[in-house]
Amino acid sequence: MTEEITTQAKRRKSPVEWIIIIGLGTLFAVIWLYAHWNLSRQPPHHKGPRAMEQPGKVSPQP
Repeated sequence: MTEEITTQAKRRKSPVEWIIIIGLGTLFAVIWLYAHWNLSRQPPHHKGPRAMEQPGKVSPQP
């Protein structure tokens, strides 16, 4: 029984397994890059409501 487990653990991956591994890794990378690229193009909502004002304008202090 232990010989079967060690034999299966040491066997090389088939080409289909390599295609699946590389395909899933590439898919994850593309989704991750697109999400971060898309976030970088969004307006900076996290800076507060006055983040979109012109830099030359002076906001009144409360």
